[in-house]
Amino acid sequence: MIVRRLLYLSALAEEKHFGRAAEKCSVSQPTLSNAIRQMEKELGVSIVQRGYRFSGFTQEGLRVLEHANRMLAESGKLKEELDLMRDGFSGALRIGVMPSALPIAALVTGCFGQEFPGVSIEVFSRSAKGILSDLEDFSLDLGISYIDETRMAKIKELPLYTENLALLTPVRGPFANRDQITWEETAKVPLVLLNNSMQNRRIIDKAFKNVGCDVNPQIETNSLMNLAAHVRSGAWSSIVPRECFAFCSEPPGTRMIKIVEPEISHVVGLQIADREFPSVVAESFFNAAEELEIESMFD
Repeated sequence: MIVRRLLYLSALAEEKHFGRAAEKCSVSQPTLSNAIRQMEKELGVSIVQRGYRFSGFTQEGLRVLEHANRMLAESGKLKEELDLMRDGFSGALRIGVMPSALPIAALVTGCFGQEFPGVSIEVFSRSAKGILSDLEDFSLDLGISYIDETRMAKIKELPLYTENLALLTPVRGPFANRDQITWEETAKVPLVLLNNSMQNRRIIDKAFKNVGCDVNPQIETNSLMNLAAHVRSGAWSSIVPRECFAFCSEPPGTRMIKIVEPEISHVVGLQIADREFPSVVAESFFNAAEELEIESMFD
């Protein structure tokens, strides 16, 4: 009963809607609402802000939610260990991946998934900052993001590969015969970029600022697929990590050109919250990734 109530609370935090949270937990909305009211009565505090619709948690409710997520994580770890003792290696993983690393994430998840078919893996697109937040509150088990984003967080990290920025441009564009281009030249062409909620975009903006350029792309998106489609249309170019197309290949009708003066690179790594009692499956995934040589797979 206790765990069920905690699941209701966690679902409400994720869905931000009583009806959707109840549906996710396979119960009626009154059942979920009554369970939360019972928790409030037992704890002597208001957990959710009252109104016609769900409008958030109270300060006390946020603290209850924090403990609920921690207890659910501990309960999940216990279940993993018991399942492992009974059935062999199995469980579930939730992995947050920044958009520019989504194609490469398949190299990591693919190897682990083939070796352990009893483990189910969910991959979510998240911003670099969102991954850190979700790792902290137990919403994610692992993250794949820029390592330098974790300086202030209690995160254990494993370098996977180095991301290098390049210009993705139409084959018949103005740089058809060029092997490299400067940042100043790049600033003069019509651009489609990831939006500024993404760390990749903030890195690009900083690079332009350092060479004295102020760039306002005509099109912004949070999807690499949409970005690549605009470049393929022939009217725009974009700045992307070369490695993100190393596994999936460049879109037809486009080519990569190295951006120099300066060349920009950042290390991308696997992240896991540094906890006293980590998930058995998550820790095994992290340890298995230490054996991978991702950069050699690009060749």
